[in-house]
Formats: sequence, C-alpha cells, structure tokens
Amino acid sequence: MKNMIGLKQPFHRKLLSLFLTAWLICILSVQHGYAQQIATAARLLRAKNVTDSLVRHNPAEKIYLQFDKSSYTPGDTLWFKAYLVNAHLLTPSAKSGIMYITILTDSNVVVKQQRLPVENGLTWGNISLSELPAGTYTLTAYTQWMQNFNKDCFFYKQFTIADDATNNWMANYSSSSAMVNDKEQAHVKLLLSDTYKKAIINKQVQLAVMKGKRQLYKASLQTDEKGLIDITFNLPGKPGDIRIIANDAAGNRVNIPLNFNRPQDADVQFMPESGELVAGLPAHVGFKAIGLDGRSINISGVVLDENKQTVTDFTSAHLGMGSFDMIPKAGESYTAKVTLPGGQVKECALPKVKNSGIVLNIQNKADADSLMVSLYATENISGSGDSYFLIGKLREVICFGAVVNFKGTTAIRKMISKARFPSGIAHFVLLDMKNRPLNERLTFIDRHDDLHINISSNKTIYALRDSVAVAINVTDALGKPVEGNFSFAVTDDTQVHPDSLNNESIVSRMLLTSELKGYVEEPGYYLNSNDPKRSIALDNLLLTQGWVSYNWPEEKRQPVYAAETEVAIKGRVLNIFNKGVKKTKVQLFSKSPLLATDTLTDANGGFVFRNLPLTDTPAYFIKTAKNFNVGIVIDDPPQPVLAAPPAATIIPWYVSNDTTLFNSVKINRMRQNLANDLPANMRTLKEVKIKARKIVKDSKNLNGAGNADFVFDENDLLKAGKKSWMDFLQEHVKSFRSGTIMKQKAIVYSVQGKTRSDVQFGSYRLPPSIFFQWYFVDNKPICFVIDGIPFGTIFKSNYIEDPDFLAIKQYLESNSAEDIKGIEINTTSKYGNEYYSRYISTDWLGTNVGDFTFMEITTRGGHGPNISKTPGGYLYKPLALSFPSQFYSPKYAVNATSKTQTDLRSTVYWQPNVNTGTDGKASISFYTADTPTTYSIIMNGTDMNGNFGYKPGTLKVSPRPLAP
Repeated sequence: MKNMIGLKQPFHRKLLSLFLTAWLICILSVQHGYAQQIATAARLLRAKNVTDSLVRHNPAEKIYLQFDKSSYTPGDTLWFKAYLVNAHLLTPSAKSGIMYITILTDSNVVVKQQRLPVENGLTWGNISLSELPAGTYTLTAYTQWMQNFNKDCFFYKQFTIADDATNNWMANYSSSSAMVNDKEQAHVKLLLSDTYKKAIINKQVQLAVMKGKRQLYKASLQTDEKGLIDITFNLPGKPGDIRIIANDAAGNRVNIPLNFNRPQDADVQFMPESGELVAGLPAHVGFKAIGLDGRSINISGVVLDENKQTVTDFTSAHLGMGSFDMIPKAGESYTAKVTLPGGQVKECALPKVKNSGIVLNIQNKADADSLMVSLYATENISGSGDSYFLIGKLREVICFGAVVNFKGTTAIRKMISKARFPSGIAHFVLLDMKNRPLNERLTFIDRHDDLHINISSNKTIYALRDSVAVAINVTDALGKPVEGNFSFAVTDDTQVHPDSLNNESIVSRMLLTSELKGYVEEPGYYLNSNDPKRSIALDNLLLTQGWVSYNWPEEKRQPVYAAETEVAIKGRVLNIFNKGVKKTKVQLFSKSPLLATDTLTDANGGFVFRNLPLTDTPAYFIKTAKNFNVGIVIDDPPQPVLAAPPAATIIPWYVSNDTTLFNSVKINRMRQNLANDLPANMRTLKEVKIKARKIVKDSKNLNGAGNADFVFDENDLLKAGKKSWMDFLQEHVKSFRSGTIMKQKAIVYSVQGKTRSDVQFGSYRLPPSIFFQWYFVDNKPICFVIDGIPFGTIFKSNYIEDPDFLAIKQYLESNSAEDIKGIEINTTSKYGNEYYSRYISTDWLGTNVGDFTFMEITTRGGHGPNISKTPGGYLYKPLALSFPSQFYSPKYAVNATSKTQTDLRSTVYWQPNVNTGTDGKASISFYTADTPTTYSIIMNGTDMNGNFGYKPGTLKVSPRPLAP
C-alpha cells in the first residue's frame, strides 16, 4: 500500500490514508498466551500485505453506463456515456484504453458490437437501433482486462424496443388455474382492442397457446360484444414461457406472455445471517420471495417447529424481503408456512440446525457511527482454545482485522468505527487458522459523501420551442466546489418513464449493485436517505443477495487477458510445423488510414505493431519477407461467451396497458408518417422491399454466382464482422442446427467426402456407432464446399469417423465472417443437382439429391478449407473503433412565423460530456419540443477522485405561449 501513497490526487491520499489508519490488528481473546497472539497477528498482517499487493498489481475494473432512456422505438438511437473505474479506489482506470459493448437478444444472440477508445476512464457513443426488431435486449460492457475476473463484474443493462408493426392489437387478461381430473387447467379471460383502445368486438380470432415452440392449444373463437374471449387449456408442469398468439384473417396479431403465479412456482428462500442455524445461538434470518416472472412478491407467514407450534412470525418489509430472529434448538427441524398474495399457502423448510458452530452478527444502525459486531460460539468451540481471523474488507481492501479466541466465553462483541471504511459494501469474514471461511456477512457503510448536484433553470414553466438555460453547481459533502465530468439527459415524460428511484444511477451501481449477484429490483431506493425505512430494507437486501468478488482469482498467477492500453496488432509468424519463425521481417500496409511500417519477429516468431491511429474502418494487410511455407496468426483474444443475467420479465406495452410506452409507440408512428409527408395518425402498411439478386464475387457455385436457395453476399458478412461462421449461420439461417444421422452410412460417408477405398482401408479409433452427429439445414445434412473444394477432402484421414462433428464444429467456430465473401446454400434439387453429381461419390448407392444440403462458402483467399494457411500474407480487419455522433438539438428562432416539421422528440437533449470548472459550475442550453408535458432530467457523474453524484430533476412545458 505504501507505493500507492504517492498518487497526487487528494482523494487518493484521503482514501489510502483511511485504509491505512483503519487497519488494526485487534486481539479479541481471554487469557491466552501473549507470544502466540503476536505470532497469529503477524500471520494476519502478512495475509493483508499479500491481498494489498494483488489489488495493487492486478486491479479490477468497474463500468457504469448512463443511457439517455431505457425504452426505444424502431429507428431510434441509443445514446450512452461510459465510466470505467478502478474497482478498489473508484478512480478512473489506468489499466484499459479500449472498451467493448455488445447487444444481446433475449435468447443471448449477439446483434450489435462496438469497440470504443477510453481516455481517463471515460468514453461515450451511440448505437443505431434501426435494424433491430421490437423486443427485449441486454447491453453488455466490458474490457479485455475484465475477462480475467468473474463475468459477474461486467456491466449489464436491459432495454426494450417497442413497436406496433408485429403486434398491432392490445391485450389484457386475467388468469387462474384449478385441478380438474388430476390435471391442472388454466382459465384465461382475454380482452382484445386495437391501438386506439377500441374493443375488437364480434371478431373471429385464431388462437394458439405456446410453451416455447410446443403448441398446447389451438382454436378459432369469436370475441363477444366487449372484445372478450374465454380460453381453457391444460397447464404443463412448469408454466414458464407460455404465450397466447391471437390473429385474424386481416393480418392483425398480438403475442401475449402469460404469468401464472402458482404457490409451487414462487421461489422463497430463507438465509440465516452468516450462513448457518446453530443450536442455542441467536439467529437473524433473512428471506426473499420472487414470482415466476422474476419480480418480488410480498409474503407473510409463521415459522413452525416439528410439533407445528409457532416459533415466530414474519412479514416482508420491502419488495418481498424481510428478516426475523429466533434461537434454534438442537435436533429440531423448522418449517416456514408462507402466505402468498391471494391467500395461497406454501411450506418451505428452513436450513438444518447444526449442533456446533459460530454465528456472526452485525448490527448497523443508520444513525450510529460504529458497527456492533458480535460472535457467538457453542460450548465445544469455547473450550477448544482455537483462534480465528475476523476480517472486514471493502472493495477487496482489508480495512479491519482481528484475532479472535473464545477461550472462557461463548460471546465476543466489538464496536467497530465506520470511519475505518469508505462508503460501500463491507464484507466481514471469519476464517479459521487455515484461512478457510466459516462465516460471512455483508453490511453497507454510508459515509454520506456523495457529490451534491444542484440543477436550476432560468424559468419555472417553458413554452413550446422555448429556449432553456440550465445552471449546474456541484459541491462535495462539505460544500466545497467540485471539478468533475458528468452526463446529462432530458426526456419527455409522455414517451419515457421518469427515471428516478426505480432505476440505477452511477452511485447505486458503483457502491451497491456492482457487488451483488442477480437482479436487484429498484436499486435507487436503497440509497435514498429521505426514507427512514430504507436502511432496514438495505440490510435485508444484503442478507439475501449474493456478493460478487473483484479479487484476483487465486488460480491466475499471470493475466490470461492483457489489458488493452492502445490500438495495436499482435501476432506470430509460424512455419509448417507451427513453430515460430524468428528474426523475420513483417510488413504492415493500410490504405485507410494510409500507413506502411515493418518490424522483426522475436525469438518465438511474435511481432507487434503499436500506437496505430484511431480509425472507424480499419483494414490492414500484413505480409512477411518469406512467403513460402510460413503463415501469419493474429493474437486476437477470443470473444467472451456472453449470457444476460436473470432479470425480471418485462411486460410488453401492448399487454401492460402502459400509457407511457403506448404514447411512445403512437408518437413514433406519427413521427414516421410526418417524415414521409403523410397524415400523422395514418397506419401505413409495412414497406415491402424488392431486392436485386445477390452476387458473390469469385464464387465457385456450380449453378453460377448467386444461384442458390439462400445467398449471403459480402455486405452481409462484413456487417457480421468478427462473428464466427457458426454464429452467422445460427443467426441468419433459421433451420441450421446440429443433429444425428442414424445407420445411414452412405449419407455419412457422402458428407465426409469418403470413397469406398477410404472406408475399405480405414480404421476406427473407437468402436463404430450407429449415431453420427453433424450439421443440418432444412433437416438435411450439409456437404460443406469451400472455394469449390469439399471440406472432407482436406480434413479426411484414414480414420473412418473423420472428419467428425468436433472437426466441423471447431472449423465453423474458429473462422470469422469477415474472412469470407459469401455463403450460398442449396437445399432444393433445382440448385442441388449439379452439386450432387459433382461431389457425391457413386460408390454409395441408395442416396439422392434430396438427402443433402450443399453449402458453398467463398473465402477471401480462395484457397479452400485451409484458409488460415495463406502463405506469408494476412488481411486483418479488427472490430472497428466506434466514434460518437453529435446529438441533434434543434435551434428555434424567436417569434418564428413558419413552422418546420412537428418536433416530437422523446429524448429532448443529450450531453455526455459536461465539465464543471474549479468553481463547480457549468451551464447547458437547449430548446423544448412541440409537446406540452413534463421533462425529466437525469445527471450522473464523478469528480474523477472516487466520488460520484446523481441528480434527477424536472421541467414543465406549457401548451400555450407564456406572457412576457
């Protein structure tokens, strides 16, 4: 830690001084040898030094992104500001200079990727959503360095795109279920209306109830005079992911997700403080209840012993969470009888009672300046004389340490000053002498040292197209002016939900949710100091929510992923034996940007080109002086496998009757109509685009380039960028899948490219199987042809099972879409006959063209399946750097007589880079739009020294001109 004291910023000195002076080896014991105490304390001090060294040399990173809003419409743009900080000090990260942003669908398919330059921990940008259909998406942000840690450390945020193109009816429903003849039946009463909320009356409607891709029910029914339909169907064992699809002959349609909150589906968990119920020791038990949709449900109930006698009762205090106290008895089993909403009852077993152990209890009163830390032990532990380590960490930095011994007592209490910790989640751990954790407890330290942001405007009410002037003043907790960097968004409340307590801010992200696993509902509530009950709710949250470690993984002595501090290209020159070629000249050329440079490989064949210029369309050609029997391999780190964490189900606007989202969809349609010189409320038919036939350059297609059932050209592949061939096929070819060929050896040998002699003189590594796994399109196994060369002729060996599924899987996953010019897929005999005649051996009888799909892939090198061995040259196109566009903010002249197009902006203003001066002040100006409404203002930011601030605000816009 001493090496870090020299940092110049005052916050670094403040924080490190706090950490250093807070550290104290306490001896909490009774009648124990002084020398042994000192030796044990020295071990604890050494452990602290090791931890501090890891934190110093391998600092983790945290990211927060502020969006302009959380819901969008087709054609919209997502604007964002990113803050990248050192996870331990919360100061701008000095580790990474590149950040990655990825957008995933609700089925974890990557649909957008960006690579952004980061300077002093800051970057910002925008993402066009014009190509994305309506749905729920998750944006993920991370750095290459963060991949060394747990993926829970990545930034994740859900957002929606709402549209009325595919769901142009609205729906409301009520549901219930009951047991009928030993089967559970669902009864759904469905109300249909159009997007003007007019009931769909006396209308014949086709209905289908789906469980994933499985159909549970299908019928044609008529709505009544109120637009109602009654549906009854049998429920499956797990009623998640059930939808009703309703449509009519005119093309109207709605897809309705159903939520059945049955008692048996509610997830109710009971979590004793510090992990265990121990006989005879006081237990503080937290509980949490969530429904099938991932949202909290409020519960109440009683705890019963084996004799069904009430031990205590409980009621959730906030968002399905609460706590209660009890003293468990030895040999007793406890059951919670839980009452769910609607009066339904569910029984849950509490954790088993242990006869021996230790309980760690923390009392953290909001108005107290110290924590009360209590340790309780059973008699056998008290008599053992064993010592333990009690450690208090915050952001993986040890702020408190004590040697604990229960000799002569079963209870130890200690007041620990909160001043020893900065603001955030403190993690207390009790360890044995082998450093094994026995008890853990989280508690929140609030030093009330957030930045104070004041936003004031020059008027109380504004007219339409009025000029707005906003003055910003930022101070610290002591009232001193703060110089910092902030992001500022203004949105229309009629189209965008006001972002206040329900959504995450930079403060709640950096201090709270970034260190908790799972979905946290309404995170802003827990740091709202105006609610006296929030400290209890916050403690219950920490009792029941798992924590995320930002500590350096013990198994990683060296980083697997290097931090990217600059734009660089690293690679190796290999010979035919995959050995590095040393002292070989490597040249790099680029037209955009114009660049020519060279370097020599090191002893292992490695090379690097550093400090490359920032560009949004990079393309480099790399070649060696030797171009015979050598190849170039680029050392790009593999993309992480991303999966959106569990979150609450977002109810679509057309089901929830959400007025704000309804207005957003309606106004977006008006905006599009006005842009096309159409009446504002006209419903236009979806545009049908007639596209010219795609042509794949240099294709070896036997039918002629572009003549295939499915064609993807160079433009399609360039959009996919660094995605693998596998990802591209899975996203763009709906019937592409893996599957099994059974017993049909003629087909198996055909897709492998084998002849009778290959089989006659071949051998098996494993006993032959009747199952052969492969890839299919339209349920037909694929014959892969690369640049006119069948895959099997290159990768075939004298083993009969080669090439196998693993070989083709690795091949499809290891090559990038940008390496190919096109993909042509032939599934019908019209285009398959020529391929069948050319590539399927006549040695195998009993097959025909209808048994196969033929996939022709055209690579840039044109050398067939072995594309990575292009001699001495490599065309390298890294994921382009993204640079932000300028947010368009119109300016309106005073007393203008002519009006331009109606201004219906939902995001009225966005400024990602607001800098306050040494006086803590800044100013912003913009113009209001054409809708009388209330605007919500959201401002987030940092002083760049580890402190953060968040401020919501509002502006009023009047429908009439204001008096002078």
